[in-house]
Parts: sequence; C-alpha cells; structure tokens
Amino acid sequence: MVDLIWDSQFFGKKIGKIAVFEKNEGFLEASLARAYTEKYELIYVFTEKNIEVSDEILQKFHGKLVDRKVTYTAKIAQLQTKNRNHIEEFLQEKASQELYDLAYLSGSHSRFKLDNGFGIENFKRLYREWVNKSVSHAIARKVFVYSNKKIGGMVTLNVKEETATIGLIAVDETLQGQGIGASLIDACVEFCKNEKIQTLDVPTQMDNLQACRFYEKYGFEIKEINNIYHFWQ
Repeated sequence: MVDLIWDSQFFGKKIGKIAVFEKNEGFLEASLARAYTEKYELIYVFTEKNIEVSDEILQKFHGKLVDRKVTYTAKIAQLQTKNRNHIEEFLQEKASQELYDLAYLSGSHSRFKLDNGFGIENFKRLYREWVNKSVSHAIARKVFVYSNKKIGGMVTLNVKEETATIGLIAVDETLQGQGIGASLIDACVEFCKNEKIQTLDVPTQMDNLQACRFYEKYGFEIKEINNIYHFWQ
C-alpha cells in the first residue's frame, strides 16, 4: 500500500494505491480490507494487462474498472516530421482559458472524469492544475500550441533522462482532421532531436480508439498496458 499524499490533499480524501504484479486474490483482498480498516476513502489498484480483478472482489469492496491505460512509445530517430505552420511554444507566464478548455478535452476519457465519485468540478480543477504546473514548467519542459488567431491545439512535454513523455494533448473539435495533432507531435519530436532525447512516450486510454489509431498511424507502438481500478469506501 502506498499512501498518495498529493491526491489525498488535492481531493480532500484519504487515498492510497496498490500495485498488483501477479495474480494473487488473497493478497489483494487482505490489502483492501486493511485499507478500509485504516479509513482510506479511495484505493487505486493498478494491475498488468493480463491480471483482472475478480467480480467477487469488485462487489465485496465496491470496486470498478475505470481505465485500461495504454502507453505508446517510439524511437525519435525513426520518426519523420513535416514542415507545418502555426505551431509555437507557449511562453506566457499564466495559462489561458483556451488551454484549460483544451485540457478538459484531453481528459474526456480520463478516469477522473468517468468516475462519478470525483465529480466534474474536481475533474476540471485537476486538469487546470495540470495546465498551470505545465505552463510554469513544474511538470513540463515544453508546452507547444497551435495558434492561428486563437489557440486551437496544445501539447505538454516532460523529459526524464533520455525519454520524453507527452502529458496533455488536444485539438479543438472544430479543427480536428486538419493534421494539427500531428503538427503538435512534430514539434515534440523536433525538440527531442535537438536535445538528443532517444525516446518519446505517450499514454492514453484503450477506450479512446481515435487517439490509439492516431498514435499508431504516426509511428508509435504499444509499450505497456495497465488496468486501473477504483475502490471507494
């Protein structure tokens, strides 16, 4: 059991996390029982793709599968970019409402939106915080936007050692299908090439079929898949 201090403080609930690396219902049941005894209000359970929590455990502890998180990866050297217009780095000190709206769109398949236990206002508050910390470079190295009279697309990029990871990415629904999403990733790839970064990762949800097809078409391959369950007390 891992005590998630940031999540607990942000949502005002005692939240913990259990990672399951092998099929062991006894371990999970005992861990959840202990968590409820210790007054946790919410437990995230992460399992590898082939490990599913039984209906018996889900019913007993009020659990639900809320996400099948898929992480895509690509080697920078293997990605080809094109010259595209209207992509620039976001350099303002404060986020705009346009960025917040794009962040909400980016999280449309998020477990924090789909799980009604959080509520829509907590979802929006979380994604505003994500944008704010990205713009201030607390959790993102770069923020690129598509700007043509107004901001219509956004991507955030963080770097750890030789791997870059896309955090938020979204294109205004009225502008989709025009190659803007690919242009945003192009900007990330070019930055990675200049910084000698070897790998680019991007997480999404398996239920987000549009995003999965987009990344696969761009040249990404599946790196890993995890099931995420929420257990509320």
